[in-house]
Order: sequence, then structure tokens, then C-alpha cells
Amino acid sequence: MRGERGIISCAFLLFIPLAGIAGAGGQTREIRRITGTVTYVAMGSFYFNAGRIKGVGANDTITVVRKSKPLASGVVSAVSSASSVAKIISQSGTIAVGDSILEVKEIIVEEQEAAPRAGQVGRNAPLSQDNRVSGRIGLQYAAAGVFGTTLDFSQPALITQLSINRLFGTTSTFTVYARSYRDMSAQYDRYGQGSRNKIRMFELSLRNDDPSSSYGYGVGRITSRYVGGLGVFDGGQFYLRQGNFSFGLLGGMQPDYTTSAFSTDESKYAGFVNYAWGGDAFKTSDITFAYGQQRYLGKIDRKFGYFQSSLRFGTDFFFYSSTEMDFAHRENGSEVNRPTVTNSFLTISWMPASWVSVNAGYDAVRALDLLESMKAFPDTLLDKSLKEGYRANLSFRLPFGVTLSGTGNFRLASATTPAARTLGSVVRVSDILDSDVSFGAGYQDIRGLYTTGNDWTLDADRWITQSFSVSLRLDRYRYTITGQDQRITTTTGTVSMNYSMLRSLYTAVNFDQVWDTIRNTQRLYLEVGMHF
Repeated sequence: MRGERGIISCAFLLFIPLAGIAGAGGQTREIRRITGTVTYVAMGSFYFNAGRIKGVGANDTITVVRKSKPLASGVVSAVSSASSVAKIISQSGTIAVGDSILEVKEIIVEEQEAAPRAGQVGRNAPLSQDNRVSGRIGLQYAAAGVFGTTLDFSQPALITQLSINRLFGTTSTFTVYARSYRDMSAQYDRYGQGSRNKIRMFELSLRNDDPSSSYGYGVGRITSRYVGGLGVFDGGQFYLRQGNFSFGLLGGMQPDYTTSAFSTDESKYAGFVNYAWGGDAFKTSDITFAYGQQRYLGKIDRKFGYFQSSLRFGTDFFFYSSTEMDFAHRENGSEVNRPTVTNSFLTISWMPASWVSVNAGYDAVRALDLLESMKAFPDTLLDKSLKEGYRANLSFRLPFGVTLSGTGNFRLASATTPAARTLGSVVRVSDILDSDVSFGAGYQDIRGLYTTGNDWTLDADRWITQSFSVSLRLDRYRYTITGQDQRITTTTGTVSMNYSMLRSLYTAVNFDQVWDTIRNTQRLYLEVGMHF
């Protein structure tokens, strides 16, 4: 943990001078209004028809607007010459193709090039648009239990997200994403950690993913978009690009799962080949084949193949899948070399018209029977049966701001668990009679592995101003626990408020009151921070 604190300190020391460089002189500034429209909506992200030519850059914040009212916001994750994709960070309604996008940003314009006077050096010399700093820093507090007594959960925290693009004028990006917190609960050492103060480092990386370059790399605490099945690791990745093909190697250490601390017990390695096509510099479709290994104290713990695909057909159909195949497992204490599909995941998003969208998916998982690190686990403790499930969602965008959707989740029976399913529907009306008020209602019928019941929800929200919104939600879940006859009712009332100031400062508050047959409790979440 001491090492992680040192890493974070170094990151902030590096941030301070670079932030100063970003706003240096020798340039003029202008405010530019960038507009466009949403062209495609995927899970957790949206595409729009504005890109590098209009001045859109990575990590820019984009607002989705409908009828001059803010609908959602996102952070740009990839940019091409005429289009971009943004990850959704907040929304008050369903984004649809045709919605407007808006970005108001300060553009740094270089002065006309001229021969510098003799001896013109230092801070008087013109600077390029280097070290573009963006991110978020916020103070958080979360609590749960009975207020006025000793809380079951109480945790203040500091969250930091920092990204420096065009580092020193290169195409490299430096990124820090960390959360430090103090666990105030009585069970703070339940995982064998002796301190209440903890740090989770999610990412600390230096990357070069320039799509026009013949090579790319990443070092630090990173994840690979080519071999996502490896998860987070402390190490590096390097690849060469030839036409539409990329060939790469990666490797490093697995951080401790419970503390996020650096560990040398487990290591990961993989080689991969990727083929990407469609679009211009930013490819819209790609597939990856990889072979990977995990080692425990230097000995092979897992060897597996990995396949990943991300396919986009036109502007209305998107497909993603990933599959892992393990080539060996333990059986009666011995290693058996036999291929077994261990994890599969796929999702489909289709929007045949601007008023209807379909999302469907499938997942299947098996327990990973690791060769070395799980030697002490008896085979009887491992549930090796295949767990399979399907999910589907159908949404209709109707006149007068009405959205109607239906969802279904189906878990097939396995050798050890029965079948389970959830069926539900939601109706939502946005901006009722141009009042800035939205209302929704939903119902779910649940037949789960451990509970059986039904869930009703009502919610309403309103934009008081363009920077201040309030929402109310009521949830009532009536259920019985499998094997018991008692009927239990849990009702949750929620109040949420979001307020942004000066386009960079923000406040978010969420409070839950839970009325339960067994025990009444409260939950609170508060965050105050700044986007930069």
C-alpha cells in the first residue's frame, strides 16, 4: 500500500507542472460551439457526426439535447475526422438517433507562424497544443444503516480521474484513475487489512493508441482492449500495425484482488492478432484472436484462448462477443489437457427505425479450475456446471415524449441450480407538456434462485434550471425467500439532486429510506467535485 501512495503522489507532482504548460502563452483563445446529431446508440455509449475537423477531441464532454433540454452527457472516448463516440456518464432519459449534440469549448488557436527573433526562447516562444489536461476530482461520502446509531457502513473518499493527452507534443496519453477512502465501519478489517485508510488504483498508465501510427503501446496499470479477458494487470503492451492488422504482446502482474496493491504472486501473458475495418482512422469493426497464460509463483496456472469481436453494420446494428477456452484443468488432482469453453458473452443492439430499438444478449460461464493456485481446493467445492442466460429489451419511442419498453432475463437450469427469470415493462413520459417534468412507472415479475416476488416502481424528475435537477423514486418489492412461507415487503423511497456550477463544479446527492418487514434503514451518497 505504501508503494501505491508513492505512485499517486508522483502522479500529482507530474500533473501540476503539466497543467501549467497546457495554458501557456503564445496563443489566442476563442469559444467555439460544436453541434451535430446522434447517429447510433450502443450500450453505455453513443456515436455522433462531429469529429476532429470540427474540433472534437478525446475526453471532451458532450451534451445530448432534445427540444433545447439537456438529456444526457458523455465523455468522448474515440475521434475520427468526421465522427466520434462518447461514453455516457449521466442521463435523464433515453438517447435516440437524431437527438442533437452540443459542445461549447475554448479552442486554443496558434498565432500565425513567423520567423522567431534571434534569441526568442523560453516562455516567450510560441507553444503548440500540448498537454491537454482533462478529468475529474471529487469528494465522496457514502453511508448505510440506521442514522443516529452506529452505522453499518460509513466511508468518506477522494476520487481522482486525470488524463493528459498529447503529452509533451506526442500522441501519448497519461491517465490516472484512483480512489482513496477511509472505512469507518466496525468491520473495516474483515479482509485481513489492518488499516482503515485504503487506496484503490484502477489505472495508472502511459499509452499511445494513435490509429494512424504503425505501432502502439501501453505501460503501467492497464487493461488491454484487444484481450479484455485478462483484466487489469501491472505491466505493458506493445503492438505493430500493418494495414488493417495489428500484432501484439502483453504481460505483467495481477494486482491483489481485494486491496488493489501490487503483487508478484500471479503473472499474465498473451499474444494476439487483431483485424479492424470500416470507417477511416477510427475503425468501426474488429476481431481479435489471442493465446494467454496465467502463472502462479512462476508455474502455469491457466492457459487459454480468447476471441473477441466488435462489429458494426451501418448505423443501426451493433454486435459484440467474447469467448474464452481453457486448454487444461485439474481432475482428481491431476492435470488434464482438454479444451473447455469457460466464458462466453455476446450482445446485439439493433435500431431498425428511429422509434424502435432492440437489445439482446447471451452469457455462459463455468468455474475456472486453476492448475496451481487452487490445488488445495477439493473438487467437490467447485460447481463446474454450465450457467447459461439470455436477456432481451424492446423499446418504442412514441409521440409526445412517451417511451415504452419491455425486458426479459432468463437463466436456464443447471446441474445445481433451477431455472430463473425476470419479466418487466416500463413506461416513461419525458418533458410532459413542455414542463421539464418527466414521469415513469415500471413492473417486474421475478422468479429468482433465492426469492420469488414482484416489484413496482414510480419515478418523477424535473429540471429546475438547466443546471439543477431533482428526481423522486418509489420502489416496492414483495417477495418470499425460497423454502419459506413468510411474505416480506421492502419499500424504498429515493431523493436525488444534481447541480452543476460554472460548467465545471458539480454536486450530486442521493438519499434512500428503506422500510422493510425486518428492519428499516437509510442510505446516503454525496459527491462534490470538479470537471477540468
